[in-house]
Amino acid sequence: MVTDVKKLRRFNDLLSKHSQRRHIIVLDPNGKYKNIEQPDEEVEYDKNEWKIPESISTWINELEKKSIFSTEEKILLLYQKLCKDYTYDDNLISYIRKSDDDTFLLPDWYGRDTDEKWEENRGQHNRRVCFELSRYLVTSLNELLKNKEGFHTCILWDKGLTHYYVALTCGEYSITLDTDDFTNIKDLTRLKTGLTAEGIKIWEDENGKFQKALEQFNKKRSEYSIDRISDDIKSQEFEPEEESEDIMFLKNAIKVLIEKYDIDSQGIFEYMKEIVDIKHGPEKRKKVWKRIEGEDEKATRYIRCLTVNLDGKEYIIDGDKGILRPFDAKEFDKKDAEFFRFNNPNIGKDTIEHYDGR
Repeated sequence: MVTDVKKLRRFNDLLSKHSQRRHIIVLDPNGKYKNIEQPDEEVEYDKNEWKIPESISTWINELEKKSIFSTEEKILLLYQKLCKDYTYDDNLISYIRKSDDDTFLLPDWYGRDTDEKWEENRGQHNRRVCFELSRYLVTSLNELLKNKEGFHTCILWDKGLTHYYVALTCGEYSITLDTDDFTNIKDLTRLKTGLTAEGIKIWEDENGKFQKALEQFNKKRSEYSIDRISDDIKSQEFEPEEESEDIMFLKNAIKVLIEKYDIDSQGIFEYMKEIVDIKHGPEKRKKVWKRIEGEDEKATRYIRCLTVNLDGKEYIIDGDKGILRPFDAKEFDKKDAEFFRFNNPNIGKDTIEHYDGR
């Protein structure tokens, strides 16, 4: 598969006008390209090798043989496969630092410029960040489309937002695919419960070919998690408890997310944040950090949780333990505190140096 960089530049021009942000085109260091002599300010080769786990490669080979699916349907099934197999590593967020209104900083070694030890540690779990997921996705697309002409792919790097995602352009359409678009509940989380895919954007599609496939994929799926979870709660029986209806709804929502969908801690954070915001308003909740102890400091990480103020009482939604319980702000001040205020200056790279990916 030979990728035409000229076509990628044209797509990047179009995308930059729509998004009003210029992206860097990131290429496979071992890929085959034409219309490029050497990297420049707009195009660079990735720091890491592009590869995918053998299990994903085997799955793609089986998918490729299934003639009942169109190319567009196969792209969507592949996207869904990765979203279901991996979760977002929100420990990354504890390292992000805001430089100014439009620029954020992140250590390159957190998933972008890695080594063998990092890769070995990542193999122990399924938490990934956008750098890793974008490599999986673009390499998987290249594998899926290797016998087809006219498809061109790359990773797009929004350097100011420290974010990677994938671009695909061909003669019929141009799309971007973002498994962890942070403006919504991430598709990494959404697709696990059968919500609509919102991280795929169509920028060109004159005949509506990809649009039709995406609409069919999203057909009969809920757009909002509160609708899906409300239906799930109604269809199940829960033990009655002597608490308010609002508190019981949140407790039962957490049970559904864990017991029916096996949602991880960061997924619980995203779903419950949206549910609280819709039912009660964002002023009713606050983000907090929870420290997850590792074998040593390099393996210690942080996840996001929520405190919620309802019925005049404070509660915490602890995604790690999968519970909602009463919470006292004095817990922040304990010597061995697990929870920290979200703007705590001790969280991040100042105290967790060179997290090793575990």
